[in-house]
Amino acid sequence: MLGTRNTAALAGIAATMAALGIAMAASSPEILGQSLPRTPANAKPKPAETQPATTTPAEKKPAETKPAETKPADKKPAETKPQDKPKNNKVLEVGSPAPRFEPDAWIKGQSVSGFEKGKVYVVEFWATWCGPCRESIPHLTKIQKDNKELIVIGMASYERQGKGSGQDTRRANVEKFVKDQGDKMDYRVAFETDDQVGQAWMDAAKRDGIPTAFIVDGEGKIAYIGSPMSGSFDSAVQSALKAAKGS
Repeated sequence: MLGTRNTAALAGIAATMAALGIAMAASSPEILGQSLPRTPANAKPKPAETQPATTTPAEKKPAETKPAETKPADKKPAETKPQDKPKNNKVLEVGSPAPRFEPDAWIKGQSVSGFEKGKVYVVEFWATWCGPCRESIPHLTKIQKDNKELIVIGMASYERQGKGSGQDTRRANVEKFVKDQGDKMDYRVAFETDDQVGQAWMDAAKRDGIPTAFIVDGEGKIAYIGSPMSGSFDSAVQSALKAAKGS
């Protein structure tokens, strides 16, 4: 009987163990067909691995270097000596075209802007301080009165500054002289301060004395260069007038 009970007990234990084994097998993950990581229940999840952010080093620009400031050496302006008036290299002679005639001012009579074709002109260089120039004034006045078609011009290019005066009185000197002459000086009078007309005429003709007269014929060319008191001056005026009438 004891043997029967032991056998029955063993059989019950075996049955119980079998039942337990089946239950444990049924809860086993391999039976469900999924494979899950086996981690302990109380295991803490690992934090996600984070890779440190890669930072590219900022490009460093080379430091700007300014060149050392150097002060320019003080330069003194070159000293320039006053130069003489430029010489006129053009040669003026009988037969040459008359130079331009542009005085600074007209003291008496109607201005002349140019030499018109068919007209005859006398351009006489003079000054108030010149004795021979004063002597020629009555003769030029007579030539002008006797020949209405002739244009006589007294060109004052060489007036001198009065002594002891701090102002330029040259033009005033000429104006007073011409006014005092009145009808005795009955022809056009022009004036300049910078000798531009004088250079273009007197210097170009190699003339260094006044009075000097130039005759411009009807073709605008020089017909005479010399003294207005010479007999050849009068004949040259008449020849130029006659040629101008016939042209």
